[in-house]
Amino acid sequence: MTQINPYNFVPLKSGPDRFEYPGRLKFHEDRYNGMLKCTLKALGPLISIDQRNPRLYQLIGNNGKPLKFTSGAKRGDLCKVDCFKFLRNSRGQIFLQGTSLKGMVRSVYEAITNSCLKLASTIGYNDVGGHKNTECNDLHNLCSACRLFGTIDGDKLHCQGRVVFIDAFLVEGNLTPEPPISNRSPSGKPFHFLKVLSSPQSRHHSTYGKNGQRNGPIAGRKFYYHHGKVPKFFVNEREACRSIAIEEFAPLGTMFEFEVYVENLDKEEFENFILALELHEGLGHKIGLGKAIGLGSCCITVDRDQSTITKGSGRYQDWNFMKDTTWYSLKKDKEELPYALIEVLRLNKEDDDGVIGYPTNFMNYPNQPIDARGVFSEDTKADEQVPQPNTANTGERLRCPIAVATEPPKEPAPKVGQDQEAAWLKEIYDNELVFVDTQDKEIVRPRQACQGKKKLQEVGKWFVLWGTTASRRVLY
Repeated sequence: MTQINPYNFVPLKSGPDRFEYPGRLKFHEDRYNGMLKCTLKALGPLISIDQRNPRLYQLIGNNGKPLKFTSGAKRGDLCKVDCFKFLRNSRGQIFLQGTSLKGMVRSVYEAITNSCLKLASTIGYNDVGGHKNTECNDLHNLCSACRLFGTIDGDKLHCQGRVVFIDAFLVEGNLTPEPPISNRSPSGKPFHFLKVLSSPQSRHHSTYGKNGQRNGPIAGRKFYYHHGKVPKFFVNEREACRSIAIEEFAPLGTMFEFEVYVENLDKEEFENFILALELHEGLGHKIGLGKAIGLGSCCITVDRDQSTITKGSGRYQDWNFMKDTTWYSLKKDKEELPYALIEVLRLNKEDDDGVIGYPTNFMNYPNQPIDARGVFSEDTKADEQVPQPNTANTGERLRCPIAVATEPPKEPAPKVGQDQEAAWLKEIYDNELVFVDTQDKEIVRPRQACQGKKKLQEVGKWFVLWGTTASRRVLY
């Protein structure tokens, strides 16, 4: 089985196009403003820790006695560990930070628009590719991402962004302390060590360098691959001094809701932003800890009915009159994404191409970069053409819905006749519809068989299914 590096790079193009900052004081009549209502669904375990209040736990050995360091500078000292809970606000609400969401979406937007490398490190490299992808430092000369998301450069540059991400709060599912095998504090509280993968750093030129050599250009924009299955990410004993201990995580299927406010976006900005925010089915985002070991995979769905987008020309007109109803049609097709970006965002990478994990032999190829598939190979060419990925099979676990309902209908289930069953529509995919019956069991039906029924575009609504259990049909 082929071993794939946990991350790869989207190659840099020529320098980004730069424009003047449009400002926030005037609403242009042809620009988009408003709010996008979004749902984030965890496609695997998701961890976002609260670093403000870690709990210090003393490690206990199998003999019931406190563990001590047996070597090093701390030899003889008690072994203690900081243990973290999932992030909560002052009211105890579980959430993901809006700034984390913003950074996650910005990284994709930067790759789509070939924007500058704001946080690029050139240690051991002569430049960031020789393509003028260095960070923006002039208010009148900004790349697309800095104009939209904002940027700051000490006291020289302060550019406020025109998209605002609100914190995402947990609305469906619960945090879990699984697995049952764990370490325990003296009080009996379970906690778990997060698996550590010692990764190649930027000094490992075979990984980060475009040509696999020191003092060459960097390989591009770094993205972590999605693992095809839910990974085993806990260990029972501490693997290294920098292991992280956690008490809980958000499991597969957990959902968070948040809003994004946009201001003064021109047509091209809005098209690219929607494309970066709500990726097409078969592609996903990454957020939180443990990206290299398969954690943090998620997808975002925009609720078109709950979102409100307007144009500046109608700002002071009647609210219903000025509401734009065509904005979602501006979302670009998947083919508009660079092939290399699709390759690192697709959800079935491990299922189709091999096993994801740091290879033990990467030091054997000091002068060769990883190829477009994420594989170390002596035959790799630095400028190898990136193949178009196979996205036909997105796997059973990691799928991103087109639309999703976060709660069942408030209305009671309709009355049904013989061989009929009431079920509400929970999720819509490209090829499937997912219903939930009155017993909370999921029923999956082909979407193609339901073409022509306009109501099947509305999640959170009751429907009547007819037929045998194995082949339910949507009656109405």
